[in-house]
Amino acid sequence: MNFINIYANLIRVALIGFSIYHIYKKQFKLIIATATVFILSFLLTFLEWAINIKLDVFGSFLYYTIILMSFYFGNALKYYDKYAWWDRLLHFICGILFVSFGIALAGKVAGLNKFNILFFSFTFSIALHGIWEITEYVLDCIMHTNHQRWQRIHNSQNHVPENAIQPAGLVDTMKDTIMCTISSLITCVVWWFLI
Repeated sequence: MNFINIYANLIRVALIGFSIYHIYKKQFKLIIATATVFILSFLLTFLEWAINIKLDVFGSFLYYTIILMSFYFGNALKYYDKYAWWDRLLHFICGILFVSFGIALAGKVAGLNKFNILFFSFTFSIALHGIWEITEYVLDCIMHTNHQRWQRIHNSQNHVPENAIQPAGLVDTMKDTIMCTISSLITCVVWWFLI
């Protein structure tokens, strides 16, 4: 059993433990988050089996970490609201993960040189981030959530200074996009020397 399988299984065991705790405390809404992360923890295995896409070890590690940080700690335990830096950190890490996905996809095409692989991976990362932001916006509109921090009356904190020139939603979206772009670019530069 390799490191990634051990790490994924440790997260699954922790999620089962969290679920038992939340059942005991009658916090049934939190069980939805643990179940979601548990199901998503099998996505990489499914992608490898179904379409033969395999992430590198670091990308796989980041994937398992991100789903736990985002769905459980971020959404369910409200870390997005408690810590202003939580959202930025996740978008930064996601830029790295999305580049890893891009490299895995580009690896399926024979004859691509290093520049083409990394250019595709960079643009793929930015595209995935765009889809993420669109998804946040749609969820906010349909479910009245506040992922993009644009609602004036909401129980979450916007983490935007009162004297900000732009509205909170725009500031949040642009900071997220900048973090993802910076991390994607740094990752591509690092991979240039590793591929």
